[in-house]
Amino acid sequence: MAVHADSETREPAAFTDLYRANAVELTRFATMLVGAEHAEDVVAEAMARVLATAVPEAPTNPRAYMYQAVLNQSRRTLRSDAARRRRERSYTGFRRDPTPVEPDRDVVAAVAALSNRQRAVVFFAYWQDLQPASIAIVLGISEGSVRRHLARARARLRRTLDDRH
Repeated sequence: MAVHADSETREPAAFTDLYRANAVELTRFATMLVGAEHAEDVVAEAMARVLATAVPEAPTNPRAYMYQAVLNQSRRTLRSDAARRRRERSYTGFRRDPTPVEPDRDVVAAVAALSNRQRAVVFFAYWQDLQPASIAIVLGISEGSVRRHLARARARLRRTLDDRH
C-alpha cells in the first residue's frame, strides 16, 4: 500500500499513528468545510479512501496528503448533499431549501459561501493561526496560491458583510 512518503509511513500501523496524531485537526478542518454534522464522516471516508488507494508514487508530505483527502471528500459530500436536496425539492415541489438557516449568523453564512479552497485557507489562517507558508505545506499547494485564495476570500467576506450591515 503506497500511500505515504517513506517506507516507515507506508505500513498501516504507521498510517494509523499518523492519523491518530492528526485526527482532531482533520476533524476541525472538516467541520469548517462541511459542518459538524458531516465532519466525522468526511474524515472517516477520506481516510478509508487513502488506505484503499494505491498511488504510484508516495506523497512527499503525508500530512498534506491527508488534508487534501479530507478536502476532496468534503467536495464530494457537498455535491452529493446538493444533488439530494435538488432531487427532494423536485419531488416535493419546494422551490426553496427546506433546511432552516440561521440568518442571524452573518459571518458563518459569509464563510460558508466561500469556495472549499477559500474556506480551507481561511480556516488555517484564522482558526489555526498559520502563516501562508505553513498553510501551503498543509494543503500541498504553493504559497502564492494560498495568498491568492486568502485575498479573494477576504475581499468576498468584506463585500458580503458590508452589504448586510
